[in-house]
Amino acid sequence: MGISGGGGEKMTAEEIMQKFKEKGYEVWLKEKEAGVKNKVKRKSIWIKLPRDEIKDAVEYFVEISEEYPHFSIISASDEGDEVELNYHFTLGYGKLLEEFAVTFKVLIPKNDLRIKSITSIIPAVIFSEREIKEMMGVEIEDLPDKRHMFLTKDFPEGIYPWRRDETAPKDTNKLYEGWKE
Repeated sequence: MGISGGGGEKMTAEEIMQKFKEKGYEVWLKEKEAGVKNKVKRKSIWIKLPRDEIKDAVEYFVEISEEYPHFSIISASDEGDEVELNYHFTLGYGKLLEEFAVTFKVLIPKNDLRIKSITSIIPAVIFSEREIKEMMGVEIEDLPDKRHMFLTKDFPEGIYPWRRDETAPKDTNKLYEGWKE
């Protein structure tokens, strides 16, 4: 499936980066040394994009990847006036010294917390999307199943456990007072 890096070889992290740069996205590479005896550099590609382009960007990622990307999780962070969502994938999953991460970073304004679902492309993402909806209050458009996964049915509406603002549970909000600076 998709485009190879030439001569039938799999695309490198740098080639994936270049493809997304050509699409006009802000892209950067993080490298971290790992290993005890045999040190290797683990590569992570970060791609920042507008929320309305997440579905198109993931479709493009699947299309250009030699193998189907491995979805890991969506991580979320309350960043004041915005919520940051990071969609974490890997290529070369499970292959010694070949695996690298690709993360799509999306910032969503709190006054309009919505984003398109990508479950039509990667069905397993439904669990992370449901979790983000439940814990952060982000409306996931076209999410096929909007039931709660972690919170009880009687959990108060409009309270989001991972938020650091007035919508966070009152007792946990005290934990974040030192972080607001």
